[in-house]
Amino acid sequence: MKTLEQVLDWHLKSYPLIQAADIYKLLHQGVFGPGHIVKSMEQARAALEQEFARIKHRPCTQETARLEPLDPEEKLARVNLEPLRDKPAILEQLVSVLIQSSRTVSGSPELMRERLAQAVDWCCRNLPEQTSRLAEITKPAEAEGFPALHHSKVYQAAYRPAYRVVRLDLWKEVESGPGGPPRPYDTTA
Repeated sequence: MKTLEQVLDWHLKSYPLIQAADIYKLLHQGVFGPGHIVKSMEQARAALEQEFARIKHRPCTQETARLEPLDPEEKLARVNLEPLRDKPAILEQLVSVLIQSSRTVSGSPELMRERLAQAVDWCCRNLPEQTSRLAEITKPAEAEGFPALHHSKVYQAAYRPAYRVVRLDLWKEVESGPGGPPRPYDTTA
């Protein structure tokens, strides 16, 4: 990825029902990483085990990308759990990457503010119906120091997201093998 617009275009193509709250969430993840959800190694492992159990037997209703872009610098990505649900051995490695990611990504309110302004402009061109809602979310979020928000109900119902935010370089080390590291944002499982 080269621009924030390309990241947003990728998400719109992959998730056409994306809402303003979902755009805010992906921008937040691309700036601040996973730190807000990681309290400890034990908590991260327990939450991941619960998520794997929740998705283990559900039917996969869509082609799920293994990695999803979050920032133009390709430093952070969402690792979708759906393609990993039959690979329980990956759990410890994912917990380790999640912990390392949370400890090494800090982000800044200035960068979040900049990306939100770019996203509002992008919405004007691509999702005009979400433009005012994104602007409405931005004002109180900025006043509160840009907290993490949940996905919209529309997004949750349509896509049932199950992923973790990680540093892409750390995840590539985990997935490196005989065939080499995966391409970022590979859509094959």
